Amino acid sequence: MRAPFLILISLLALAFAASACESAGSGGTGDPALFEEGASGAYIALGDSVAAGSGASDAASTSYVALVAEALGERGNEIELVSLATGGHTTRDLIDQQLPATLERTAQGDVRLVTITIGGNDLGQYAAAEACVSNPAAPDCPLEDGLLEVEERLNQILGELRAAAPDAAIVIQLYPNLFSGTGHPLTYQADVAFGMLNGVIESVAERHDALVADPRNAFAADGSRMTHLLDETPDAHPNDAGHRAIADAFLRALGLASTDGGTD
Repeated sequence: MRAPFLILISLLALAFAASACESAGSGGTGDPALFEEGASGAYIALGDSVAAGSGASDAASTSYVALVAEALGERGNEIELVSLATGGHTTRDLIDQQLPATLERTAQGDVRLVTITIGGNDLGQYAAAEACVSNPAAPDCPLEDGLLEVEERLNQILGELRAAAPDAAIVIQLYPNLFSGTGHPLTYQADVAFGMLNGVIESVAERHDALVADPRNAFAADGSRMTHLLDETPDAHPNDAGHRAIADAFLRALGLASTDGGTD
């Protein structure tokens, strides 16, 4: 395999998204009254290509967002799904293009849930730096400085969401190591980079009483089954099994699913 292809795949993994308790994570706790049987309201999905359903066989039914909405509906809830997630979006893109419409929608006062998967694409620019490809935690890799900017943008996103929807459940996802179990030589580098990003996500979530969805344990040593990385055309997006695992992580964070799966 040629070195440029390795860098491309590392970019895909870092871009696509993909030590907290998986059942609750950090941040606030879900309010069961928000999803009591028969409750109605809106569910807004924000984020990147994973949140938009890339990799799922049918984004409208097998993506994690669709599965979360389906689970709420099975409880007798009348939920309006509003998906603003867009492939390729970074935290800056979410602020500029998804957040305004979200805040406009929250003004109606019926938003019960906001889910977010964002930050992976912010890492893509560092895949071109040789130092980062070797070791994202190395002193000459600018990733740590870049994550300070990501932290600022996540702080703005969650801060504005919480102010606009103080009673809504806000759940943000941690990124699993999509390479885990695939035998890919960049598994370690991806683990370090996603670990650094996840630390930022957890810290910001706690500040704004947001829940954390943690699917990392489900992907550990199982990336070959949970993603398309070993397909004939490698793709770092989660497949249907991966989307199911991510949906389960969101539902666990909300207290609406079993807590099996353990911790990292």
